[in-house]
Amino acid sequence: MAKKIKYSKEFIVGAIGVITLLLIYLMINFFKGIDLFKDGERYYVRFDNIGQIVNSSPIYLNGYKAGNVQGISYDFENMKNVIVTIDLDKRLRIPQGSYAEVNNHMLGGCDVSIILSNSSKFIAPGDTIEGKLNKGLQGEMGDVIPSVTNMIPKVDSILTSLNTLLATPELRNSIKNVEKLTDDLTTTTAQINALLGKDIPQITERMVQMENDVLAVSSQIKDVDYKQLFASLESTLNNLESITRALNDGQGTAGMLLKDNTLYNKLDSTCSAANALLTDLKQNPKRYVHFSIFGGKDK
Repeated sequence: MAKKIKYSKEFIVGAIGVITLLLIYLMINFFKGIDLFKDGERYYVRFDNIGQIVNSSPIYLNGYKAGNVQGISYDFENMKNVIVTIDLDKRLRIPQGSYAEVNNHMLGGCDVSIILSNSSKFIAPGDTIEGKLNKGLQGEMGDVIPSVTNMIPKVDSILTSLNTLLATPELRNSIKNVEKLTDDLTTTTAQINALLGKDIPQITERMVQMENDVLAVSSQIKDVDYKQLFASLESTLNNLESITRALNDGQGTAGMLLKDNTLYNKLDSTCSAANALLTDLKQNPKRYVHFSIFGGKDK
């Protein structure tokens, strides 16, 4: 018969305490997202600034959780870099040229994203990856705040000048003038609208009528027999040319009148005799006219 082993109360209490601490450790790592029973490959990331990275910060690859931060140490040799130890899934192969990026969140906390390159060559486990800090919106606001701070005195000066300008009577008068101009423009607009609503349609109607008249005239012009018209004009011009040639050649009565001076001289002589007769008739009317009521003896 086997002999039973008896444990002292101190041993039992100590064993329970160790088991309790082990369970607490496992629970803490579980809530941190650390899987102690899953093997991974270890890599190192060199950062100039790690932001809010802490141990157990998650590592993401395209939104997939691929590992955790296992440790953080300062590079005292270079005195400027922080080395972050990360543990990644053993199935993950990281191409050369890839880098790790720290993403800080507005409400606190951060995570690390692995940005993969397109290289066909891969980094071996235990090698170092370059790291970058993504400042995010909070970091950008931090960069903008100094500029805004420098702008505040300028804005204050502008507001002071603007208040001074608004207090001047000239500006008030200008505003009144602008208001009057606006009223005048409103009246003018109303008149233009009335013109457009009343006179413009009548003008348009008249223009349409004029266009119809022009079209009618064009239609009549289109119906004219231009060939016959030009033939008639040509015949008339030929007749005029014949008449002119005949006159120049002295043909016919008109041509003889133009070419022969005899008729002109006779007409001129006749006009001279007629003028002398009329002059003598005016000076000696009794020589040519005899008038008597009772009659008389001819001399």
